[in-house]
Amino acid sequence: MFDKSEYLQTIVHADCADGIIESSTSRAFKIDDGDGIAKAIGFHAGIVNKVDYFVVKNNDVQLIELSDLEEQIHNCHVSIAEELQQLREVTGGDITKREENKIIKTAWKEIKIEFCKKWCGSIAVIERLYRKTNELGDADPNYKLLIVCKNHTDIRMLDGLKAQLSGMMGNVVVCKTETLNNVLIGPEL
Repeated sequence: MFDKSEYLQTIVHADCADGIIESSTSRAFKIDDGDGIAKAIGFHAGIVNKVDYFVVKNNDVQLIELSDLEEQIHNCHVSIAEELQQLREVTGGDITKREENKIIKTAWKEIKIEFCKKWCGSIAVIERLYRKTNELGDADPNYKLLIVCKNHTDIRMLDGLKAQLSGMMGNVVVCKTETLNNVLIGPEL
């Protein structure tokens, strides 16, 4: 039987360019990279995109993606503002809600696709894990997404992304590393 406890690790962001490593005190099961569960159960690098970690409480599975999305999100906001301004100039200032929503949806498209791939790939990994361990029996897991940004990120900037992902991925929660312990559904010990 597969023992997932070997993959219980402290939640740590990838190194940033200046060599600073940002970490939490919480632990979760590592999915991604060469030392994660995905590789151990047959998902080789590049087969599927996946989040970094997950935690479990009863039938709830919280997928945890550590990201420094600040630059990408800034680019989305700039793109939206520029497109809306161009449209205002063309239409004389009148923009319908439908036109505005289309611009917003287009700006977030690439990031949304990336998260969708990670969402689906992570579920595939965890479903295979549960088949190997029979941990849940006949119960169906409820998946949730948690996006953990680095502490310097203004997470309010992520409201647009959260709006794009919520519904499709349940209630998406966004936090900083320093507040991670407050939103984990069941930090592993």
